[in-house]
Amino acid sequence: MLKKCQSKKFEKDGVLVKFPKKKQDYRIDLPTVGLKTLKQCKSVGLKGIVLKNKQNVFLEKKKSISFANENRMFIKVL
Repeated sequence: MLKKCQSKKFEKDGVLVKFPKKKQDYRIDLPTVGLKTLKQCKSVGLKGIVLKNKQNVFLEKKKSISFANENRMFIKVL
């Protein structure tokens, strides 16, 4: 989805929302985010990511948070 957004710049107004779908099995099929996701968000002009608490897999958490802070992006957990 983020690759499709590259042709359309959001000018720092967009946000990526990563919530599990209603029919997803939370034991084996959770949304995954990490440093790569944040880099892709930055390249298309999104200003942050919103995640559902304890319903995601967060890869490279410390590096991702550092990247977000350095690039004035946010990671919001609801």
